[in-house]
Amino acid sequence: MSGIADWLEGLVADVPSWAVYLIACAIVYVETATLVMGFILPSAGVVLAAGVAAAVGPTNIGWLVVALCVAAFAGDLTGYWIGRVSGPRIMSSKAGRRFGGERWVRAQNRVNDSGMIAVATGRWLGFVRTLMPPVAGIVRMRVANFVIADLVGVVTWGTTILLVGYFAGAKLGATLMLSIGALIIVGLVAWWVVKRFRQPAAALADAVGEPPQETPVSH
Repeated sequence: MSGIADWLEGLVADVPSWAVYLIACAIVYVETATLVMGFILPSAGVVLAAGVAAAVGPTNIGWLVVALCVAAFAGDLTGYWIGRVSGPRIMSSKAGRRFGGERWVRAQNRVNDSGMIAVATGRWLGFVRTLMPPVAGIVRMRVANFVIADLVGVVTWGTTILLVGYFAGAKLGATLMLSIGALIIVGLVAWWVVKRFRQPAAALADAVGEPPQETPVSH
């Protein structure tokens, strides 16, 4: 394990800073600007790994924080306007249906009940992070309120996770990156397995349908 970690640390040290910025910012942007990346690869693990890369390699953590927060805010704002302009079409699209109607309803209720707090805290919660911007647009939340709440969520989320990865990486080095990579791979495999097993079950349920209701016999 130590030999692999040393090799990985040397490899990361040779990665140019622009590559770390580009990969981290692109994934963070696309995750909330589209629904697809929210399914495939939640960005928290990538952001944590970027913080570790900044500790191990030449990437500047300060500029990484700024770049990542800008990318996250841009992605959220894109998702907001997409939801505002074509919300119903998003919900009825293939990607929207895969999120499930209940998730959309819960997200809408959350925005309606909590407003700015829901947007700010939604950045910390997996699928909610992807759903919240378009939902805020669908319910036509005021742009100023969305921007303020989203900036709070983006800055606190991005800065916290990056710094956790940075300071942990400074102590544990590439060993932590191996752990993060392993967790991401395991998560993706688990998601794929669950998806593979749920599709036949859903198809069978649709084919069988609801059991017929018994008609009471009158005497």
